[in-house]
This record gives sequence, structure tokens and C-alpha cells, in this order.
Amino acid sequence: MELIIIAVLILMVGLGFGIGSNDETMATLYGSRIIKTKYVIGLAAVLAFIGVMFMSERVGKTIGENLLGQDVEYSIYMLLAIIISTTIWLIVASITGAPISTTHSVVGAVFGVALVWSFGPGASFGSSMDWGTVGKVALGWVISPILGFIGAFIFKSIMDKILSRMQKGLDRLEKIERIFGILLILVISWTQISRAGNDSANALGIMYGLIETGQIPENLSGYLVAVTALLKGLGIIAIGRIVIKNVGNNLISLKPSDAFSIELSTAIVLFVATMVGLPISGSQVLIFSVVGAGMVKGERPDKKTFIRIIISWIITFPVAAALSALIYGVTLAII
Repeated sequence: MELIIIAVLILMVGLGFGIGSNDETMATLYGSRIIKTKYVIGLAAVLAFIGVMFMSERVGKTIGENLLGQDVEYSIYMLLAIIISTTIWLIVASITGAPISTTHSVVGAVFGVALVWSFGPGASFGSSMDWGTVGKVALGWVISPILGFIGAFIFKSIMDKILSRMQKGLDRLEKIERIFGILLILVISWTQISRAGNDSANALGIMYGLIETGQIPENLSGYLVAVTALLKGLGIIAIGRIVIKNVGNNLISLKPSDAFSIELSTAIVLFVATMVGLPISGSQVLIFSVVGAGMVKGERPDKKTFIRIIISWIITFPVAAALSALIYGVTLAII
């Protein structure tokens, strides 16, 4: 195996760390204060490992095999540009506490190298990507947060009606919230596993691209998936806690019953998308679910935090595309 391919694989599993560093899935569990922060982070890391190991293949193949046009074959230098640009942007955003979209970052990076490729001899921008697949991914980006918002709004509304019919009293309400705390831990575990499978595929897509072009043997995939899973968990522990705390503290106040409504909606959307191999933004689904539940409560998200998150989403695609195009273009000029 060539040294440059080994370098790409090392950077690929390193991207798993970057993805973990921006995983705020457990923010509602942290915000509801059911269990201590160290247990929230530890549980997130373990569940993320499981999700990567068992639920990343379908989305990974969508990214690694289906985004570029039929006339374009992933070159090793394309993959380097995609990995480096995505990792840089993820870690920079995570350090600032902004929950950006890993999927937007990777697809933006793929777009950047495809754009540079289109300036080559005999190439065209129209044939640089599989626009049918790109369209499905883009549609998923639009629909998934809307579904998260609607689902959380509906679940929270139903929850409030059920709770309003129950006999009131402080002791009873506390008991009910403790029950929802247990249910929250269960459903957020489902969310974390699905989210890990969907997000990690943005790194493992590189591996599937290399397998598709015959540059690495398929029997390496299990080992690479395991290392990526481990590094995603470490990313959550080392840096992801910053994003988890930022989202959990600053959007809306959360009781366990609120968080349960949010996570049930988020879990369903993420699980379905992961099962059909559609890469979506877990951050967007979660944040819009939070907003949907908050609307039922009559509580708006913290304006400053929400605007900051929206801005980070808007700039992610063009920043990742520009970074990857720059890296790929400079690499082509040098070699």
C-alpha cells in the first residue's frame, strides 16, 4: 500500500475525532440535569462507538460512491483535500462551541474538489457530480429539520395535554418528571446511536471511495470502522463537551418531559435517514426540535445563541468548499 494512501487513512480516522468533537446530541440530557456531566459525556462516547460500528455503512456508501459524477473518480489528492478541509473546519467550530453540520462540511468539501476538477481538460462542471444524489441530499437537509420541528411540537403538545389531565401536586409532578428522565435516557441513547452512524459516515465515505476504486482491500474496512468509532468517542470526551454544554445551557430551559419530546422527534428522523442511507444534519434536526418544543412552552430560544448557530450553518458549506478547493488546487499545482 502506498504511503500517501496510508496517510489518507490516518487522516480519515482522525476526522472521526473531529466529528465527535462537534456532536451535541446529549445536550438535552445535559440541560435537563438528570445525571452528572461526566456520565452524560461517558454515555455519549460509548453509544457513539456502537453507532459507528453498526449503523454507518449505508450513509458512508452514499457519500463515498455516489456524490461525484460518473466521469469522475476519487483521486487520492481529492480525498486528502476533503479530509483536511473538513477536519480543520470541524475542530475550529467545535472549539468555539458552534454545533455545525458535519454533512454540510463533507458535501461542501466534495463540491470544492469537483469544482476544481471541472476546470481540467475535457471536464465540465455539469458532469462533476451526480446531481440526482446531490439533490436528494439537499432535499434531506431541508426536510429533516422541518420534520424535527413538527415532531417535537406535536409530541410536546400531546405530552402537555396528558400531564394537564393528571392530578397535580408537587410530589406527583416530581415523580412524573423522574419517569420521563428514565425515558429520556432511553430515547436519547437511540438518538446518539443513529446520529453516530449518520455523522461518522462522512469520514468513512472516504474509505468506501478507496474500496470502490480498488486502492485498498475491502477486508480492511472492519478495522478502520473500529478505529474511527473509538476516535469519535474520544472527540466527544475531549472537545464535544464544549458544544454539549453550549447547546444544553443556552437555548431553552428543559425539564425531562421537554427533553423527551425533543429527543423522540430527533431520534425518529435520524434513525429513518440513517437506515435509508441519507446523510442529514443531526445538529439541525436537534436544534429545530428544541425550537418546536419551545414554541409549545411559549419560550423562544436564546436569540444570540440561535443566531450564532444559524450563521455557522450558513457559512459551513461555502467555507468547507473553499478550503477543499484551495487545498486540492494547490496540491495539483505542486505535483
